[in-house]
Amino acid sequence: MKNFKTIAITGGIGSGKSTVADIIKSLGYPVYDADKIYADLLKDDDFVCGIYESIGLSPEYSGEKITFDRKAVAEAVFFDKRKLSALNAFTHDKVYGQIEKIIDAHQGDAPLFFEIQLLFESGREIDFDNVLVVKRPISERVNAIKERNGLDEKTVFNRIQNQIDYDKTDFSEHTLIINDSDLTELREKVKSALGEILRK
Repeated sequence: MKNFKTIAITGGIGSGKSTVADIIKSLGYPVYDADKIYADLLKDDDFVCGIYESIGLSPEYSGEKITFDRKAVAEAVFFDKRKLSALNAFTHDKVYGQIEKIIDAHQGDAPLFFEIQLLFESGREIDFDNVLVVKRPISERVNAIKERNGLDEKTVFNRIQNQIDYDKTDFSEHTLIINDSDLTELREKVKSALGEILRK
């Protein structure tokens, strides 16, 4: 039986959850990024082949090595919710499998943090002892995404609409951080939230 807490950090695209994760790291806690876990999995031919198979595409090769065509995969699922659901089911299962391995290998009583996009969409919030939800005003999210990714406003809103509505969802069972000020205040909010979680 584990004697440490597992805590997911999540929030909508552009909410600032990566900044929150960086603050938690700076406070000395281990934080794992699900996107990094996914990127590492992409080095595995079987995983890449599984992605293609999940959405009905033929694998692409460079010599004998399977290559991951991110654009082709994105185009295949953009207007097809069934394919998007199949892709997410496959990739989420593999990523969470790696998360379970990290948890099983952890020693000591220090809490483990995992930065995870689409946590609620995948229904995996129940896998963690606590969830830290980062919320930010929608206008600030849009501006942050446009600036960071160089996307137009229509594309940004399409991406936001592929996630749950963070403004209408009830997060009363979780710990909420409102990212609506500067970095100094956000850091204080994170420290307060951690104190709340770790006292439970």
